[in-house]
Amino acid sequence: MPMKRTAIPLCSILIFCVQFVFFGQIKAQVLESLKTKELIVLYPSEMEGAAREIASMFPQVKQQVENFFGWSLINRPTVLVARRARTGIRDVKEDLVVGYAVPKRHLIVIYYSKTKANPKNLMVTLKHELCHLIVQEHVAGVSIPRWFDEGISQVLSGVAGEVLVGREPNVSVLSRQVGGYISFRFLRETFPSERRRLLLAYAQSREFIRYLIDEFGKDAILRILNGMKSGIPAEEAIRQATGLTLQELEVKWRRRLEKGDTWLARLSYYLIRFRTSMTQKVQDIDDPTHDTHNLIPSRRYFVKGGIRWNKLLEKQPLNAI
Repeated sequence: MPMKRTAIPLCSILIFCVQFVFFGQIKAQVLESLKTKELIVLYPSEMEGAAREIASMFPQVKQQVENFFGWSLINRPTVLVARRARTGIRDVKEDLVVGYAVPKRHLIVIYYSKTKANPKNLMVTLKHELCHLIVQEHVAGVSIPRWFDEGISQVLSGVAGEVLVGREPNVSVLSRQVGGYISFRFLRETFPSERRRLLLAYAQSREFIRYLIDEFGKDAILRILNGMKSGIPAEEAIRQATGLTLQELEVKWRRRLEKGDTWLARLSYYLIRFRTSMTQKVQDIDDPTHDTHNLIPSRRYFVKGGIRWNKLLEKQPLNAI
């Protein structure tokens, strides 16, 4: 693969890269440019190895993404390799952020140091962000729901894109942690900023797209995409492809989750929470500066509490949509 390497000042046409990466904290520096027929990689001089790694894997990633959608990437993207995240996103730990896409600029930003823990991380992150670019290129006339865009990108790449977690979060466990599922009507434009709700939004999006594929096949997803590409609003495209409204689909999906979320799984979750709470209370007792009054419940109360847990677990309803 022919590669052309040049040094360019971070100004004029490239200043938008800095604005997106540092959110207004513009610093004078020089980026190297690695150009191929299919992409441009911008990187600090000390990260040339990362740039070459991205350039070498890009043709394979591009082919996989194009094969899934049946579309070709229209524009040559730019991948900016950044040192570390400075997001300015409140309530989200910076160590979760590994990259993001800016479709209007045909730009992908990757924080390379965040992907080094696992050799697969860089490829799947690149694939995830490339999914965003190709979808936004071809569906330009209507608004794509955020949950739909993120769900497809996760199913194809296997990661949550902007956040990289060690293992796939369980959507039922996450929903209990935050007090219930988030209706997809609240995930059309943006995702929550609070960490656990953000992870739940990603997990819901992923699992709902998997549900649509399981129930209606991959072709249904492609029909939805092509419907939106032709100018049909997202929810109408979903109805035409599945025969059901988004609200009806969401109810059926939640019922399937509830059916799979067994009584034993719920009990295990609450036992773990109880054990964690008790461990913390024991630690508080060991602390001579801490007031230990009424920290440990009696054995009798614990047994009765178990009966109350049973009733609680049996009566958990689906959240209203």
